[in-house]
Order: sequence, then structure tokens, then C-alpha cells
Amino acid sequence: MNHLKAKTIARVIELRELYRNGQLPYLTMKDQLRLSEFDAVCYQAVWYLEGRRDILTRTQSKLAKAQANATGYVNSGLTLSPADEASPYLGKKFNACHGATVVCAAMCVGAHQGQGKLDSSRVARIGRTIVMECFRSEFIRLLSIEIKVAELQAMKIGALLAMRLNVASDWWQMAEEVAERFPTVKFYDYSAITGAVRNQKNVNRVYSLKDGRLDLALKMLGEGYGVAMVFSISSKSDEPLPEFWNGIPVINGDVDDLWFLRMPASGPIIVGLKVKGNKEEIKEAISEGFAIDPNTRHKRNIEGLRVNIELNGENYNATIAA
Repeated sequence: MNHLKAKTIARVIELRELYRNGQLPYLTMKDQLRLSEFDAVCYQAVWYLEGRRDILTRTQSKLAKAQANATGYVNSGLTLSPADEASPYLGKKFNACHGATVVCAAMCVGAHQGQGKLDSSRVARIGRTIVMECFRSEFIRLLSIEIKVAELQAMKIGALLAMRLNVASDWWQMAEEVAERFPTVKFYDYSAITGAVRNQKNVNRVYSLKDGRLDLALKMLGEGYGVAMVFSISSKSDEPLPEFWNGIPVINGDVDDLWFLRMPASGPIIVGLKVKGNKEEIKEAISEGFAIDPNTRHKRNIEGLRVNIELNGENYNATIAA
């Protein structure tokens, strides 16, 4: 075990013992943010372990877009630290997104856009990640309890529960482990790991395109899988997403996070997303190939790809030609 992780575990155990012995008062997030970040995230881990804070994400703009009366689903998720955000406390080699690139880490919606930019959100993400990494059995137990409660709450209003366990991370094996326990919950995710996308046993996944990996995304489309693609259209623009990209149907992934409800019965699909961020961030995303020009043609890569799709009641059956 590396010294950073050992130091974090020791501090969490110390604070937990103090709390259980009545020697540590419960701190609000406002109080925690007055501490060093190390103590703030360790306190947060204790609150999760002791059941004082929810592990599941309750307020996230993308998840909140799903309305049960319109979709039949209540949407919830788990926001852990992306990429190397938690590495100062878990080790220099710790990485929550093994397919991450520098640009995608900087543009991460779960960590660097909206509420995710807040210091309180950062402390919460790292605290959850510490519990998952260092107290795994307790993490799975607590997470499972919260998912069951969320499912029962959804059932009370006549809805189903949709669960995304990687809002900002890419722990696909953990998602599989948890999803297997809840066959009546709809689990879905985005992943930059091709092996995870090909494994659709318990979790419905699409491949998450990163900068510099367009050829790999085209390969996944050629195999009939879905690909989440950020287009070079600003989220602040009224310009619509394309209906097709290189002959492949595009569904709007910004409407809500329940893209699986709009997926075809079979065949490739693109979950289209508008690029988020300020002007400089968007400029970099486009220049580095993270955000794709909707008019870009890639004839050679997808020439001959057979498309058999049923989408919105209409059948598409065609071969993309050169």
C-alpha cells in the first residue's frame, strides 16, 4: 500500500473512532470547507461510513432532467472522483478513468461544469471515492441500501429506477457487481473502455469518444455499439444536433440522461451531446478533437457498414457507400 493511501485510511479510522466515542462533533459541509482539504475529505468519508450523508447523488442537473411523469423513470446516480482527482489521497497512480485524456478530464461535466465545480462537490466526490477504494465492503453495502430505498421510492409513484453508477468515473466492474444485485433497476453508463462496452450483461453502455480516438469510435459503431459523441456545437447555441452523422442516426443525449429509451432495437447509434464550457475550453475541445465537427465525413472508415435500425417506429436498412 502506498503511503498516501495509508495516511488517508489511518486518518479516517482515527476520526471515525472519535465520532463513535462522542468526541467528534458532526460538521456541516460549510464547517468542513474551513479545514484543510485532507481533513475535509476524511471527515466526509466518515459521514458516509456512518450513514450521515447519502452516497448517491441527489442533485445533478443532467440526472434531474428525467421526469417520472414523462419518462416513467426516476433517475439517480453515483458521482465519484474522475480521473486522478483523488490521487493526492489514494496514491499518485490512482486513476478512476483509465480511458481518460487530458482534455476530457478538464472538460468533465461531472466535475468541472455546473455544481460539479463547487468545492463542496469536490470534497463530496473525493470522500465517496475514499470509501469505495479503502472500505469496499462497507461501500457496497451502504450503496446497495440506498439503491433499494431509491427503487422503493420510485415504485411508490409508479415509476422505475434508472441508475448511473459512473457519473464522472469509469469503474465499470464495480457497476457490474452492484447491478447484478438489482435486476429490476435499469443500470446504464458511458465508458471509454471498449471491453466494458462489449460487456452488456447487467449495464447498458455506450462508448464514450475521447480526443484522438475517433478511429476506435468508428470501430465500435462498425460492431453495432452506441457511441457518445460531443459535437462542436455550443450548449449555449440554438443550433440543433445533426439527425445523422456519417449515415448513423444521432439521438439527443442532452434532453435527459435516459438515452437508452431512445436507442434502436439493434444497430449502431450516436448519443449526441453539445460541447459545454467557456470559450477557451470549447476552443481547446475542438482543436484537440474532443468535440467533433458534425459535417466531418469519414467514408473510408465506415464504408460498407451495414445499418439495420428501427428508430421511432421507422426502419432504416442501408449500406453506407463510399
